[in-house]
Amino acid sequence: MKSLVATLIILLTIGLQAFPQRGRMLLVGGGAEKNNPNGWSTPAYRWAAEGKRVAVIGTSTGSLAPYLTRYCGAAYAREFAVATRDSADSQFLYDTLMTYQMIFFRGGDQYEYYDKYRNTKLQEAAETIFSNEGTIGGTSAGMHILSSVLFTAEKGSVYPYEAIENPHNKYMTLADDFFDFFPGYLFDTHFSERARFGRLAGFLAKYDFDHGTVLTGLGMDDMTCMTVDTNNIGTVYGTGCANIYKYTVPFQLNGYKLLHPGMEVTQLIQGCTYDFNTGEFTTPTMNRMLETSSLEETGNFTLLASGGSYVFDNYSLISELVKNCGEPSDDILLLSGNPTTAQSFSNRLLQEGSGAVDIFMLDASNGSNAELTGKINKAKKILFAANTTEGLHAFLATSNGRLLHSRLKAGGLIMAFAGDDARFAGKTIVDNYYTELASWNGKLQFSPGLGLLRNSIIMPNTYFSSDIYENTATAVPYAMALDTLRYGIWLTSKNFMKIMPVDDKTTLFGYGIDPVMILRNEGGACGFVTQTGTGTSGTTPRMEAGFESLTFSLTDETLPYIMGDTEALAIPETKAPAAGYRLLGNPVRDELRIEAETEGFGWEIFDMQGRRLLSGNQGTALASIDVSGLKPGIYNLILTGMKSGKTSNTQFVKL
Repeated sequence: MKSLVATLIILLTIGLQAFPQRGRMLLVGGGAEKNNPNGWSTPAYRWAAEGKRVAVIGTSTGSLAPYLTRYCGAAYAREFAVATRDSADSQFLYDTLMTYQMIFFRGGDQYEYYDKYRNTKLQEAAETIFSNEGTIGGTSAGMHILSSVLFTAEKGSVYPYEAIENPHNKYMTLADDFFDFFPGYLFDTHFSERARFGRLAGFLAKYDFDHGTVLTGLGMDDMTCMTVDTNNIGTVYGTGCANIYKYTVPFQLNGYKLLHPGMEVTQLIQGCTYDFNTGEFTTPTMNRMLETSSLEETGNFTLLASGGSYVFDNYSLISELVKNCGEPSDDILLLSGNPTTAQSFSNRLLQEGSGAVDIFMLDASNGSNAELTGKINKAKKILFAANTTEGLHAFLATSNGRLLHSRLKAGGLIMAFAGDDARFAGKTIVDNYYTELASWNGKLQFSPGLGLLRNSIIMPNTYFSSDIYENTATAVPYAMALDTLRYGIWLTSKNFMKIMPVDDKTTLFGYGIDPVMILRNEGGACGFVTQTGTGTSGTTPRMEAGFESLTFSLTDETLPYIMGDTEALAIPETKAPAAGYRLLGNPVRDELRIEAETEGFGWEIFDMQGRRLLSGNQGTALASIDVSGLKPGIYNLILTGMKSGKTSNTQFVKL
C-alpha cells in the first residue's frame, strides 16, 4: 500500500512538472479602451480584472485604472510608473506587486520595458503571480513583451516593407531572454492598422535564419484582444482579427529579399477560440462556408501589372513590356484617363524602343470612335495608365468598350496595367482606399473589374502611405470573403508582376525590390466582424473578415507562383469569321489555307502569349501557309488588306 501511494505521489509530481500551473492572460493589440459598458474592450477586460487588485505598469502613468474599476469590476486598480531599472528591481516594488492578482503592461516603448524590466524583481513578481494562477496582460508594446520571442524595437520600429525587403535589416531586433509565457510564439500588434502581415513574416524568418527555430506568429489587430484561460485557450474579442501565422517550409532569400512559397494563416474574429498548446481553433461566429478549390486562374494571355502609378515607378514594367513581350517594334495602344500622364508613359515607351504609341482617352466620348475601333482590333499590346473606375465603367458600356473587353478576354493579347489601374485586371475593384479610415468606417467601395483574373483582387500601392495602410491591408481579404475570390495580390511601388502560361500553367512572376505578396483562400469557414469600437447600435463595423484557412506567399521571378492550369482555349462557336476572308479548313495540320474575297493581304500568326511566329504577304486572293512547324494549340491570325488597310482577326487550331 505504501509503495502504491508513493507511486501515485511520484506520478502526480511528474504530472505537475509536465503541466505547470498557469495563470490567465489578456493579449491586446493596442488602441484606446472605450469607457462604456458596451465598448469593444469591456467584456474582455472584465473577464481579466473583475474582483481583482490590478497593477497597471508602464514607464509613466495613465488613465486606465478608473476604467478598470468603474466598467470592468476591478476591486482596486493602481497605475505604477516604473521608469528606471533600479525601481524595477526594488524589493519594495516586488513586495507591493505581490499584493495584486493582476499585472497589466500598458502601451509605450517595448525596448524600455525589455531594457529596464528584464531580470528584475518586477519580472519575478509577474512570473510569480502568473504561476499562482493570477492574470498578466498587456496592450501594444505591453503585449509584445509577453511572447517568448519578442521584437525589442531597440533601434526603433520597422516598417513592413523594410522587413520583406531585408529581414536582416538593422531594425529587426529580436530577443528570447525575457518572459517565457508562450514558448514558440512571437507576437505583433496593431496588425491590420499598420499592414504588418509582411513584418510578422519577416520576424519569423529572421529568427529562423539566426537560430534555426520555427516559431508561430500571432498578429493582433488594434481594438482587438484575446483572453487566454488557465488551459491556454484563447478567445477573441473586439473589432478585428487575431492572425495566426505558421509554416513548415523554410524561408528563402533572393539577395536580401524575403521569399516563401506559402505560410498557413488563420484570421479569427470575435467569438472564435485558439488553443496555444495544439494550434486548434473554433470558428462559431464565422457563418459563411466557401468552396474555392476549383477557382483557378486559367487565362491564356500575358498580363503585366505594377504597384506604383508614377512613370518612374514603371520603368521596369515598361522595359519588360517593350523588350520581352511580343516584338520590341510592336505598336502599343495606350488607354488613359489623363493626357499628361499618358504622354509621359508614351515618351518612356518610345525611349525603350517601342513601335508607335497610340494614345486614346478611356472615356465614353471614345465609345464609338472608328479609329479606336481599328486600333483595338489590330492591337498586340495594350497599356492602361491613370484611369478611374468611373471612366472604365463608362467606356465599357459603349460599343468600343464591349469590343475591348471581348478582345482582352479572348486570349493572345499582351496587356499591362500601371499602378492603380492594376485593380481593373481582377474580378473585383476596390475604391476609396486613399481616404483615411475608410476601412475602419466601412467606406471602402467594391465594383466589378475586367475579370481577366476571374477569381482575384489586386491591391496596388499597398504601402503608399501609413495613413492608408489599414485600407490596403484589409481590402484584399474582405473582398475575398465578399466575392468568394481565390487570390488576393498586394503590389507596391517597388515591384510589378507578370502572369503568363508556362508549361500549361498560369504562372505569376514577381520583379523588383519587394516580393509580390499573395493571399490564397483555401476555403472553409469565413465571416465578417460585427463588433464596433463603442458597441453603439447602428455604427458600421470596420471592413475586416475572418478566415479558417489562408495561405500567404512571398514570390518573385526566382520563386514563380502557380495560379492554375492554363485553359486550353477552343474557338467559340459564336466567333465570327474574319471579315472578307475564309479559312479553308479549321482545325489544320500542316497547311493553313486562306481565301480573300477581293484583294491580296498581309498575314501574321501569333501564339497565345502574343509572340509573332510567322508573317508574310499574299499578292493573290488565295494563300497556302506552311504551319507544320507550329506546336499543336490555338493561334491568333491577323489579316490586313493590302489596298484597304482594313484588319481582321480570327483564330485557328493547329492539330
